[in-house]
Amino acid sequence: MKRPFETSTIIAILLAVSPVAAGAQDGATQTQVEQRDPDFCGAGGAGCDPADVQQWKAVGNRLADLSSADLSQYAYACAKHREWKSECETNPIAILKRLGIEGY
Repeated sequence: MKRPFETSTIIAILLAVSPVAAGAQDGATQTQVEQRDPDFCGAGGAGCDPADVQQWKAVGNRLADLSSADLSQYAYACAKHREWKSECETNPIAILKRLGIEGY
């Protein structure tokens, strides 16, 4: 006779905890959406990128026709690796090759 009672108790606990866990996930997702919201950050959330990354994106756009994903990889790499500055200023394709991105 104890089995049905134990099972009912476990089910009740799971039902009580499920909405709390789901709410926590929604909160994390909402924060991520707010951080990359186009209305808050500009087109595609790119305005949330650090200023140095945005500057390198502008340079990359002037120098080459890159996909948005590759442009972002280039910009973040140039912002991180200051020692690559001269190459970042002249040859984005070389930077992408350093990162293992081929096809240009």
